[in-house]
Amino acid sequence: MSQQQQPRDIVYTPPEVSTLVVSAIDERRKNPGAGVRFGLAQLDAHLLPLRPGELVTVLGRPSNYKSGLMQFWARKIARDILEDEAEKEMVVYATWEMAIEELGLYDLAAATSLSASDISQGHVNEAAWEALLAAAMRRAGMPIWIIGHSIERRKKRPRLTLSNIGQALLWVEREMGYHPRAVFLDYLQQMEPEERPNTRNREGTRRMDIFENVYRCKDMALALGCPVILGVQARREVDDRPWKLPQLGDGMESSNIEHTSDKMLSVWMPKTSETAGEPLRGARELTVNDNLLLVRVCKQKMGPAGQWMALHVDPGRNEISSFERVAGAPAYGQRGWEDDDDEYVA
Repeated sequence: MSQQQQPRDIVYTPPEVSTLVVSAIDERRKNPGAGVRFGLAQLDAHLLPLRPGELVTVLGRPSNYKSGLMQFWARKIARDILEDEAEKEMVVYATWEMAIEELGLYDLAAATSLSASDISQGHVNEAAWEALLAAAMRRAGMPIWIIGHSIERRKKRPRLTLSNIGQALLWVEREMGYHPRAVFLDYLQQMEPEERPNTRNREGTRRMDIFENVYRCKDMALALGCPVILGVQARREVDDRPWKLPQLGDGMESSNIEHTSDKMLSVWMPKTSETAGEPLRGARELTVNDNLLLVRVCKQKMGPAGQWMALHVDPGRNEISSFERVAGAPAYGQRGWEDDDDEYVA
């Protein structure tokens, strides 16, 4: 998102600072609670609304539903845009991991309550096919724009650097008049590095690429005037802990993740590491199953952090809902297993 910079562009006089902050406070005073929400009361009770310019990271180990949570969240924001009749707003989802067709398949699965696994294997009867066609028509009206690579267009694969994506979105806003309400980037460790002149050996630059791309994500949020939600892989050491919900410093390959993020969430699906049907160690009122998802608020500026909550997830349909509490089950907890002993802090 680099542009020609003038010295005056980054200097603000005391009167300018006062004018800008009063304007920002006045806007929030007139619209209290405004911003992008997750859409589930159980999480929104702890997570402050996302504001323009914020970088929000979703941290998790592989196969623990960080991409699934981001996809669900993107669809929720798109529905909000339709309800608000904001015709020139959109959600942008950039993926380095999945083909466009695969990502769209999850949208149709969620819209039809069909299994994404069945659809991907072609197990679609006539009634399901008709439902999918109708859902595809509705998907065409959903304001979710996707950036990535298509199997159909596999011979045309432009480089997906953050600079290229940022410039493309600025072009969309300038030439087409569409402004993003939120941008999702899935995910940091898969992003292509920016070109480095005269660099042949990539081994020494990997960490620096990650470090700089975190800054570029924050810069994108500021330049586009919307929150950017960034998927981040958690480091392998998380797997060695009894309580595997990632913590603030668990971003893989760069401490800049925790430093630059305005808000951080972490996710854990206990079924990936614990025994199904058994009580969850550390929260024994919860039972390990295919639908249990734990989410922690690791960080948020101007708000509390450290809380975790249990949510119900249907991975095959990419649906997340509030957790149905059993007698005595915690709606949420504080922290997790202590590092120095076996005592669990709830």
